[in-house]
Amino acid sequence: MRLRLKNKIFALFTFILVLYSSTVKGQKTLEIDEFLRLVGNYHPISLASEIVLQKGEATITKARGSFDPYAKLDMNEKNFESKEYYSLLNAGLVIPTWYGIELKTGYEANTGEFLNAENTVPNSGIWNAGISAPLGKGLFIDKRRATLKDAKLYSNATINERRIMKNDLFYKATTEYWEWVNLWNQQKSLEEMVTVAQIRFNAVTSSFLLGDKPAIDTLEAKIQLQNRVAQLLQVNQLYKNQTLELSTFLWYENNTPLEITDSLTPPLFSTISAPFNHSNDSLLPILNNLNSAHPELLVNQIDIQRLELEKRLKIESLKPNIRVQYNILNEPLGNDVLANVSPNNYKWGLSISTPIFLRKERGDLRLTNLKLNESELKLELKRVQVQNKVIQYYNEIEFLKDQVALMENVVSNYILLLDGEREKFNFGSSSLFLINSREKSLIESQLKLMTLKTKHQKAYYAYKWARGSNGLN
Repeated sequence: MRLRLKNKIFALFTFILVLYSSTVKGQKTLEIDEFLRLVGNYHPISLASEIVLQKGEATITKARGSFDPYAKLDMNEKNFESKEYYSLLNAGLVIPTWYGIELKTGYEANTGEFLNAENTVPNSGIWNAGISAPLGKGLFIDKRRATLKDAKLYSNATINERRIMKNDLFYKATTEYWEWVNLWNQQKSLEEMVTVAQIRFNAVTSSFLLGDKPAIDTLEAKIQLQNRVAQLLQVNQLYKNQTLELSTFLWYENNTPLEITDSLTPPLFSTISAPFNHSNDSLLPILNNLNSAHPELLVNQIDIQRLELEKRLKIESLKPNIRVQYNILNEPLGNDVLANVSPNNYKWGLSISTPIFLRKERGDLRLTNLKLNESELKLELKRVQVQNKVIQYYNEIEFLKDQVALMENVVSNYILLLDGEREKFNFGSSSLFLINSREKSLIESQLKLMTLKTKHQKAYYAYKWARGSNGLN
């Protein structure tokens, strides 16, 4: 009767200690959503991904500069022995357009005793306005237009490169986060079991002193306590190291690194929802949308588009360089610049040039075609790799979901088995050795359950990473 009363007091005291140990004042729980928010807003790699985006925008601005109007001024003057041999002034404005046509306007004023006949103009100078247009190479596309189109494609690529950088960052961060959560939960579980072992050791020691227990039981209880303390110390050290590792992902404004202190703790698994449960047919639309949604595939597709643009430019270079220009000439009368405009006053020109063998142009085109074929092969390989990764992690989520459910049932059965063994112990039909053995099996199953839950969460975020959407809106 006295033994059963002691066991009841022991069980109540254990429950109070476990309950007290699970409530610590002044602590804040770092949930996964808050953790990812900090990583996404302040981590250097996340900030660097925004710079990549800005590079794309700057590249477009630079390419558009090729279409900026530009002014020009040429002045040449020669004086010798008090004679003005010549004074040449040629000023103008050139406006490039999208289709390779250039709009030009200018003013020419030339004087001197030894002026070249072709430079002779009226005393008031001469205005000109006209166009210059390609008829061969550059008619459909030229380097200026190709550069701007390529810059826009590059800008689109930087959007997806930014997604890739953040996708990889979130994948690494969540992997470390869930390992941190796992070790914390293991630590809490082992702390509870150390408390139980300590109370049992104290109870057995008291029973030994009262003559109810043999000395061997105190030794067994002490060994059990020492084993659990050693296991707790090992997990505690792993948790501290993991905390330092996780701290490398936490930053704040002005590139300020944050440190995880004891006041910031992971959540308990009992408060964490399991990853989503998806139906068997939900994978097909995800696989079908990979080409249009996965950032790595999109970057590869844009690389191919850029090579196709380069190919168009190389094909254009096989054409002869033919350019025609036409300018209306006009002598200004006073302040009226257009008073003397006549179609009979003009200047026009035609220039034609082309390489004889076109070996450089044909070689460039062949190299571009080879690079294009190579990129298409890489895209097909990447598409298969991405698809297989998605399927692999999808299957792993399903497998681990079943494993977690099974292990939860195993833990429940071990708890029932331990309760039954304790009940038998109360009636004197069991031993401390069997109780320790049941508790050891329960601890192992609980730790294994935590590991499986950790793998389940990691597999879910790896699945999002494989889809190219880890941590992204």
